[in-house]
Amino acid sequence: MFISVPDEKINIVKSLISKLKELSGAEITYDENTKTFNVDSSQNPYDAMKVISVIRAIGLGFSVDESLKLLSDDYMLDVIDLKQSVGSNPETLRRIKGRIIGENGKAKKIIQEYTGVSISITDHFVAIIGIYDQVQIARKAIELLIEGKEHSTVYKYLDKAEAELVYLSKNRSYNLK
Repeated sequence: MFISVPDEKINIVKSLISKLKELSGAEITYDENTKTFNVDSSQNPYDAMKVISVIRAIGLGFSVDESLKLLSDDYMLDVIDLKQSVGSNPETLRRIKGRIIGENGKAKKIIQEYTGVSISITDHFVAIIGIYDQVQIARKAIELLIEGKEHSTVYKYLDKAEAELVYLSKNRSYNLK
């Protein structure tokens, strides 16, 4: 499986190859000509997919530490391509990213705090790293902002969704006994 990252992220990923090999057992090589990383999936396709997710996350602007969480079965990467939602008009993309970030980063920060996820916003991608249930809540909140919903509506959704998640997790733990 081949994956590329922006030029400014290549050295970061190259410096991680041995650590990724050690942690995952996957064979990883870098092709200088095509500027792509090759992750051999013949031995263990599942671990290879995890390594691909780590490399992709770094390419999407996440820190190395945040990206390495994707080697755990508990974490996932979800990516929203804003061009698919709102088109490729630069002004529209700028406006939508501004809504997701919020004034002084407030909206992004609130979504992250409510859900415990990490969010990275690049040219036309919004990427989320976190535990599955929290990622789904964060994604829905971001989609509501993309649709043009008021920030207060999104915050109410987050409050309700997190309360439901806490309720469900408590009931699951009781049902397991």
